[in-house]
Amino acid sequence: MLNALANGDSSALGGIYEMYGEKIYRYTYRMLGNQMDAEDATAETFLRVLRRSTELRADGAFRTWLFRIARNLCIDKMRQQKLLELPGDAKYTGTEDRAALKITLQQALNELPLEYREPLILCDLEDNSAKDAAETLKISVPALKSRLYRGRRALRDKLGGSMEKIT
Repeated sequence: MLNALANGDSSALGGIYEMYGEKIYRYTYRMLGNQMDAEDATAETFLRVLRRSTELRADGAFRTWLFRIARNLCIDKMRQQKLLELPGDAKYTGTEDRAALKITLQQALNELPLEYREPLILCDLEDNSAKDAAETLKISVPALKSRLYRGRRALRDKLGGSMEKIT
């Protein structure tokens, strides 16, 4: 599909979206905290892929390149709005406790510095490897692991009392 898109077959973008659309949406949603901004960032990510299709290579770097585009769009959006909002349109399933946990977790995640939030989202929530996440963030793997450790600790500290109330 990547080769077809790189050779000018724009219909191949649909197959790429099928493979990565949901992952990019989840990433942008967790970064931006609301559905509308996440949908916009996801759509813009794939528009940029289409515009830059001549730069595509059919190797392992595509996923990293794709997440980097999404990351840059999220950062631009966060700079514009300055304050991250808790998603008011989030859909919750299950009990009230589960909904409360989800809200508490999203709030705590949004309060973390970006340098900790990004590795947590990429590795713990989106299941990217440390190597891929480090490449996306343009940092070394040891730096990523350090940020993950500190981010997890900071998240645990923020959630400490809240988690006991919910569980």
